[in-house]
Amino acid sequence: YSYLQNKNYGKSIELFKKIQLNYPNNLSVLRNLSHAYAYSGDFLNAENTIKNIIKLNEKEPYIFQFLASILRNQDKIEEMIPLIDEGLKKKLMNPKWKYQKNLLFPIIVKDNKQIDKFREKVSKCYDQILKNNEELNYDNDQVIQTPHYEMSYNQYDNLELNIKSVKALRKIYRELNETCVKKKDKNDKIKIGFISEFFTNHTIGRLFKNIIFSLDESKFDIYVFHSIKTKKSQIFDEFVEKEKNGYLKNITLPRKLNEKIKLFKKEKFDILFYPDIGMSVELYYLSLIRLAKYQIMSWGHPETTGSESIDYFLCSKSLITSDTAKSYSEKLLIMDQLPMIYEIPNVENKLNDKILSKNNIYSCPQTMFKFHPDFDHILCEILNRDKKGILYLIKDINKVYYHKLIERFKKIKNFDLDRVIFIDQLNRDGYINHLGSSSVLLDPLYFGSGNSFHESMVYGTPTVTMPTKLIKSRIVTAAYIQMEIDNPPIVKDKKEYVDMAINLANSKDLFNTKKNYREKARQKLFNTKNAGEEFNQILLNLNY
Repeated sequence: YSYLQNKNYGKSIELFKKIQLNYPNNLSVLRNLSHAYAYSGDFLNAENTIKNIIKLNEKEPYIFQFLASILRNQDKIEEMIPLIDEGLKKKLMNPKWKYQKNLLFPIIVKDNKQIDKFREKVSKCYDQILKNNEELNYDNDQVIQTPHYEMSYNQYDNLELNIKSVKALRKIYRELNETCVKKKDKNDKIKIGFISEFFTNHTIGRLFKNIIFSLDESKFDIYVFHSIKTKKSQIFDEFVEKEKNGYLKNITLPRKLNEKIKLFKKEKFDILFYPDIGMSVELYYLSLIRLAKYQIMSWGHPETTGSESIDYFLCSKSLITSDTAKSYSEKLLIMDQLPMIYEIPNVENKLNDKILSKNNIYSCPQTMFKFHPDFDHILCEILNRDKKGILYLIKDINKVYYHKLIERFKKIKNFDLDRVIFIDQLNRDGYINHLGSSSVLLDPLYFGSGNSFHESMVYGTPTVTMPTKLIKSRIVTAAYIQMEIDNPPIVKDKKEYVDMAINLANSKDLFNTKKNYREKARQKLFNTKNAGEEFNQILLNLNY
């Protein structure tokens, strides 16, 4: 148990299993063993252990909910539904689950039909909530996790569905209808708060820290709000150091929603800025409440909220088309440059020119949930046409989703899985060197690369991308536009995608292409301090 408390899960599991040999039906042993498995990421053994507990005592507190969560971590949605039904029937599960079971959405979908099926199910659940006169208690463990995040990784415009979601949540959770707006005195500094769980060594930390640090402290009173889940790291320490220097104030938000609301009512902000909305469940709910005169989101998770409590979506002119605004409930707040000041990553043991010149190496080193079924056929066709081609993908950290993805690939005729290599997770230097050693990078359809594209420009490896009108698919395109790349690999359809990828991966001039992209990035994409000046001015121009 001491090992479990100190997060040495491997040793904890080893010792609990020894005890289990003599006491196979001891609930305390099984309970601790299930938690050790779960925390270690061994979800299958956690699942089997919990099922043993249920056989021994189905009234073990929270055991049905624990099993449901473990099944969710394995993307076993279809197994969750009957479990939840049983738990509700026996009154062994929180009443929120009667809605939660209909708001589940697969991480790795089987096909387009499954996407449509679950979208329809989710929409009907929101209709049911709006029809009923029922309330849930958010701070009493009755938080529904909506699929706002999971549903963004497909081809659909989610504006109408997200608007319906917000209406449903406001009906079932009374707290979301709170409001708190102060009137600003003309001579006051602008009080601004930045809210995210991910101001740490994370994409959000890397994209947004420097633009926050660019604010003029003579004009802005700056607060940075973290979640209790925010991980300590080098980037987090930069925020701490800024506080030591008197530049900003860091605050860790309380756990309960009502305590968060009280904090913001007391502090009275002019602007609240959410770099990402939807990646953290607790902060997604917070963003639905009007707690400042202006509330702004940005492209950390580039999906509309559908909420009138978020006024603006901060983006750049290169991220949008003439049709983009139609898909966002927020008014677009448009900068000339991408809204960030991105540092050039410092990589030790850099690759040599020979490695950078290698052909026929394709890579899509993105998280598994970005892989849409339509993208599978592109990958298959690339390998079919380039017989020398090797495709690299990266396993998810718990090695769950990639197995489901392989099963999906197997259903495609002539998909040569012998030339698909799944590699383990890499540290940042290893990841960037992998990007550099690839001949060409493949941007997933409908929800593309973001931070990884900027990291790829350490070496200049080209990325093929197929943008839509939605910002979530346009980040690579926007970067190319800002870099002023001549004839960038931006394609209009799937055939052109395959042609472009193969041409780049077999180019005799690949090294010079990488060199050109790298130099353009250093000039136009990295350390864009004028973006900070523009960010300051945009905030100052808001009508107070």
